[in-house]
Amino acid sequence: MFAPNVIGTANATAAGWGNLGGGVTQIFMISVLFNPMVDSGMLPDTAWRVAMVVPAVLFVVCAVSMKLLCWDTPTAKRFDVAVTGKTQKPSLWDYVEVLKDVRVLVMIMQYSACFGTELAMNNQLATHFRTYFQMAAADASALAGAFGLMNLFARSLGGITSDLLFKYIGFRGRIWAQFLSLFFEAIFLFCFGLVDNSQPWYVALAVLVFFSLFVQMAEGTSYGIVPFMNKQQLAIVSALVGAGGNLGAVIAGFCFYRPIDEPLLPFQVHAGYVMFWALLSPCYYWSEHGGMFHGPAVVQKSEPKVEAAETAV
Repeated sequence: MFAPNVIGTANATAAGWGNLGGGVTQIFMISVLFNPMVDSGMLPDTAWRVAMVVPAVLFVVCAVSMKLLCWDTPTAKRFDVAVTGKTQKPSLWDYVEVLKDVRVLVMIMQYSACFGTELAMNNQLATHFRTYFQMAAADASALAGAFGLMNLFARSLGGITSDLLFKYIGFRGRIWAQFLSLFFEAIFLFCFGLVDNSQPWYVALAVLVFFSLFVQMAEGTSYGIVPFMNKQQLAIVSALVGAGGNLGAVIAGFCFYRPIDEPLLPFQVHAGYVMFWALLSPCYYWSEHGGMFHGPAVVQKSEPKVEAAETAV
């Protein structure tokens, strides 16, 4: 993995630029594909289905290119699990063992509260601006795209914050960065749910920018902690936490936005969900790293420096 002092920045930047595609897609699908097809005389239903062919082809090209051209690690074409210190072959039972750790479960759900929220917003925002604020589809998708475009720097900012606090106050700094990002995400999500259509759309956009900032910062701070949770099972922990993001989108869709027939209340309820998981950050504690309010119980001794002997001239 990346060096411990920059792992938050590295993970957050790589993932953030990947998530940037969510914002680009909001604009690209409507303005570049859908609208021109409709203007050319195609029925809207048909145009939308034909537009889906473009990302489908891009997915196939990307997948084949990765399989044929990419290496798993900088030094090896295929990843060998032995480099993590594991002596046994991976099995499904490893997932059960990892899930016995309550800290992993909390991280999964916290990631559902940040990345899951981002996925939910990608589904909801364009429709919200179009129907609630009575905007044209292209304008609504552009405003919704602003949420995802914040990935250009916001997720990296979360990783940088995690690394900086780690530098100055130790591992507890990473936990505080995680807590504060989720806390303010919940605050601004709730505020977004208070902006009604009696106010101009740009008020909602202003709140959305701050909300998006903390959503993506929380994603960055999450993966500033993940690599330290269980180093021997890092791949499984990373996979489970990532899956938690998709789980969060499902929870938000089926529990908040679909059953509640109000334009603003689902955002407010969703904010409560985020705040609940933010407040469980004190669950993070490792004897070798410490926790939110405590330093490490085990002081790790640094390796003695081996100085090169000077040769006599």
